[in-house]
Amino acid sequence: MGQRHVVQTLTNAIDHDRVRHAYLFAGPRGTGKTSLAKILGKSLNCQNTEGPSTAPCLECESCLTIADGTALDVLELDAASNRGIDDIRDIRDRVNQQPVLGRYRVYILDEAHSLTTDAANALLKTLEEPPPHVIFILCTTEPHRLPDTVRGRCQSFTFLRPTPDELLEALRRISDAEGIQADDDALRLIARHAGGSFRDAISSLDQLSSAGDRSIDTASAQTILGVVDDEVLTQLIDAVTTGDARLALTMLDELVEGGQDLTRLIRDLIDRLRLILLTLELGAPPRSAMLGSTIEAAVTRAATAMTEDAAVTLIDGLLSAENSLRSGGDARLSLEILLIKAARPTSDRSLEGALRRIEALEGGAPPRPAPPVVVAPPAAAPPPPPPPPATPEPVAAPVAVEPPPAAIEPEPTSVSADDDLEPPWDLSTAEPVAAPPAAPIEPVAPVEPEPAPIVEAPIAEAPAEPPATPLPPAGDLAVEATELLDVWEGALGRLSPKLRSILQTARPLRVERGAVVIGFPSASQFQKNQADREQNRAEIATAMSAALGAEVRVVFETLPDQGAPPPVVNAVPHATAPETPESDGAEVEDDPHTREEEFVRNLVETLDASEEELQ
Repeated sequence: MGQRHVVQTLTNAIDHDRVRHAYLFAGPRGTGKTSLAKILGKSLNCQNTEGPSTAPCLECESCLTIADGTALDVLELDAASNRGIDDIRDIRDRVNQQPVLGRYRVYILDEAHSLTTDAANALLKTLEEPPPHVIFILCTTEPHRLPDTVRGRCQSFTFLRPTPDELLEALRRISDAEGIQADDDALRLIARHAGGSFRDAISSLDQLSSAGDRSIDTASAQTILGVVDDEVLTQLIDAVTTGDARLALTMLDELVEGGQDLTRLIRDLIDRLRLILLTLELGAPPRSAMLGSTIEAAVTRAATAMTEDAAVTLIDGLLSAENSLRSGGDARLSLEILLIKAARPTSDRSLEGALRRIEALEGGAPPRPAPPVVVAPPAAAPPPPPPPPATPEPVAAPVAVEPPPAAIEPEPTSVSADDDLEPPWDLSTAEPVAAPPAAPIEPVAPVEPEPAPIVEAPIAEAPAEPPATPLPPAGDLAVEATELLDVWEGALGRLSPKLRSILQTARPLRVERGAVVIGFPSASQFQKNQADREQNRAEIATAMSAALGAEVRVVFETLPDQGAPPPVVNAVPHATAPETPESDGAEVEDDPHTREEEFVRNLVETLDASEEELQ
């Protein structure tokens, strides 16, 4: 049953006649503490051996009575029931009695941590100086609850949970000895369901063999143990990863209507998602999971379709649903909402849901180059320009005589389609004679009413600047801290004075997942809320995108209370001081009165306040 380190130590002690008067067996439940204590009693009191032996005969009266719990020399006491000082005094009064059949009187105190303080103190003297024929074995799952004085008088052994191979080997050995027909997948399921306990695994094996007339298969094992079918778990997780919320909800409804325990369903889902998360980290399911080939393939496939963040979010949600069930809440509703959020990130308004949507968009980044395609048709328009030399004079007359000054605007826009001509802003100050070269680009203009070209002009002129140099998506953009501060100062110069005043206490923290994270001190929550308005957030994002040369978002965070942030933005208002007509840079820095006026102006703009003079 495993515990090789304990077995080896006790074997050497028996072989060399160095058995101690008190032992402490500590470890998780079902790991063989009490069983090994009985085996030690058999080894010490076997009647068919000369002295203590590591190979008791198991056939003498002493060995048989110890096995069935009727031995007079090996007494097993439940300390949880016999925990008082009177019970310990009774043991102390009887320790002087000589063994009846064997060589030693062995007292096994199970659940020794349940002894009261007075009872433990009453046991101290006996543990310290027991009669030579008495041996105490204290078994406990919580050794820390025993007084240090008790633990100090015992030789302690720590029992470990059995490994998967040890559990499977024990189940297979018992099955063969008892003539039970069980396939390997069923034994793996029993071992996994036992949770590292020999006792639970053996109890489940006994139960299943009785139900199946000494034959066990995987399907019957899942039904009797109440475990959710592995194929159902696979289909449910596949529905979530493929975004099929309807299928996930339908399967949940069928499970509940079929009598499936929600607590067991949630626990099995957590176990499966844990395996998926470990597979994402390790590259393969852990060996301790004892999975069959079919389940291992399903877990590996799910790991390729799910991200770590999605798996962690699902596990957190399932743990919350489990807590809700324990507190009497509606776990089914919590589970349904969780499945919908996991299958449809658009319905999840939390920060995790937003990050998952962003990852999905970044994964489908190819559509972003679409805007340049819209600009391409104007670039294809240049073929008409070759005829202009033949038709400049006829069009020049109507342009010079009829259109008012506003009518001259269409010509610069039509000229902007040709890269070889001057920029439109130069033509706006030129004389009307310079307009004729642009007119031939739209030969149909004289046929259409004059208002039509005027309407088309702003439409053609508006995209002239942004589409010309579309910013690439940020993606995994990495920016050093010092460089980020320089970019931040440059971006502040592009913002309105009101927005700059809001951002005075803010500072850039990092760039991650295509977003610039901006931190506000905990005392500047009002400024943080103002900056997080949609219009202000868009303006800040535009400025940061232009400064970084890549399209980014902005996300705001609250900084921990560690003092005021470094004044990384104080220099920016002075650098952009020319925008305020009453200051000129150097004087603003040196004049306290000017700084006071600027502070009051920023306060009025930020809080939407007004100045009043006190009488």
